Amino acid sequence: MMRELTALPLLAVLLAGCASSPQNAQSTPSTPSPTGTGQFLSGYRELARCLRGHGMPDFPDPVVDPRTGEVTLPPGTRKPTEAAMNACRSIADRLPAKGGGRSVSAAEMDQLKKLARCIRDNGLREWPDPDPDGAFPLPARLTAHGKAGFRRQFEACRQYLPQRGFTVRNPQESHG
Repeated sequence: MMRELTALPLLAVLLAGCASSPQNAQSTPSTPSPTGTGQFLSGYRELARCLRGHGMPDFPDPVVDPRTGEVTLPPGTRKPTEAAMNACRSIADRLPAKGGGRSVSAAEMDQLKKLARCIRDNGLREWPDPDPDGAFPLPARLTAHGKAGFRRQFEACRQYLPQRGFTVRNPQESHG
């Protein structure tokens, strides 16, 4: 299970629900190609249909934010229930890690490494560096803290939070 942390969450965020990125982040979002976005959007729509069929009848379809090119959900979308996610796990596991299959640029990777260093310097010594895909492989003992558990570090390190968010992964799970 992967976690994308953005201002408007992707379905993947709803699998985890950690933090949102600030509006004053310094990175520039990349816009995925129309073909990549279409394929990405199609996969997330399939997941939304599955969730609706498994106890979440009002779960919305994702849309493409015309401003950023990000695949998003409407603000306030409820996190899927554990039962619904378990029923739809095979679909969720096929979804790409990043919006539209974007790769992480060298500048973004540098920013993510600065974020990791800052978080460690602000008391969360176990926070790892990003993996080659730009995701943070967080063990369950860290993700169990939830958003509130990282609030102080994210506030102190907000200048390094990427505008497009970042991904959190369980290190035991495959990615890609």
